[in-house]
Amino acid sequence: MSNSVDESELVRKNEKLGLPATAVLAPMWRRILAQVIDQAVVLVPILAIGVGFGVRSVDDFSDNAFAINIAVVSVAFIYEFVMIGLWGRTLGKFALGTRAVRIDTGGPVLWYSSAIRALVPLAAGVIPGIGQILNLFVYVRAFFDPRRQGWHDRAAGTIVVMNS
Repeated sequence: MSNSVDESELVRKNEKLGLPATAVLAPMWRRILAQVIDQAVVLVPILAIGVGFGVRSVDDFSDNAFAINIAVVSVAFIYEFVMIGLWGRTLGKFALGTRAVRIDTGGPVLWYSSAIRALVPLAAGVIPGIGQILNLFVYVRAFFDPRRQGWHDRAAGTIVVMNS
């Protein structure tokens, strides 16, 4: 009995927020941890390749910062775009039991929405001097949004939910 009460309460709450009826929004701690995993998935291979090409010190990093930034942005875009487009999940989301879905239907994310979702944080992040702060604001917005949407989710029409 309590299960049906919980479900009807969820449906009412989601209706108010304009969410699919049975969507359960992912907690922020899961989203943060998934993001940390995804950052490692992108950065570790790039750093390993950089070391293979002779980046061994802070000076080497500074000398190659532009090339490294281009590599990080390119790999991060392809990773996020393809994983969300195909499965609605990155490796971090797989590990934490979450997925990105369309806000209107709760269905799979469309390819163009996957591209938008991947581009928004990357576009903010590449602005010299303030990029990292802007990138942070893309994600921090989710803490203050009743639908837990960061700017990337809002632009793409997506939400992050628990797997059903």
